[in-house]
Amino acid sequence: MLRFVKPGDIFCFKLDEDRYCFGRIITLMTVGHLSELFDIIKKSPGITELEISNARR
Repeated sequence: MLRFVKPGDIFCFKLDEDRYCFGRIITLMTVGHLSELFDIIKKSPGITELEISNARR
């Protein structure tokens, strides 16, 4: 649920039928959340800690 989102959370979203993208919540703001997106696009919604640490933002 959106109310339980906190800074540091990693999220995944579907880019299209075959691809998933990933990001991280940076901070909460009065108008929503600030996030960063990783340069990782995968065919499945799973991601490892190593992939996150090696990703460009």
